[in-house]
Amino acid sequence: MRNIFKFLFETLTDPLGLPIHPIYEYLILLIIDSIAYKIAYSKVGDMYDIGFINGRTSGSFFHYVIRFFMFCIIWFITYKVIQAYYFVTANWQIILMITGSVAGTAILCILTVAIMRFVKKHRTVDNNA
Repeated sequence: MRNIFKFLFETLTDPLGLPIHPIYEYLILLIIDSIAYKIAYSKVGDMYDIGFINGRTSGSFFHYVIRFFMFCIIWFITYKVIQAYYFVTANWQIILMITGSVAGTAILCILTVAIMRFVKKHRTVDNNA
């Protein structure tokens, strides 16, 4: 039964690739799979400890279900980080201009508020006029 779950897991996760060089893709997917494996192994062990499951088949089933969901979540986060990296590297000038504009505007607002407080604090009233 374990082989069937393993086959289903590999069939479902096989098309989940990353938009990078194949060598890096395989290394990152190996790391993702290792992390998902360790999380699933730990959670199924906890399930055995509290008596939620017993038996080899149910343990294998829950292991592969948890592993699949963890793999998909970590893969999705990794995929989005890679897409964000590609977006930033392709549009770094626009991002730099927007960031500079926002920072310049913030500095201008802070200076304006500071000058207004300074003027208000040091304003004198002449009663002779």
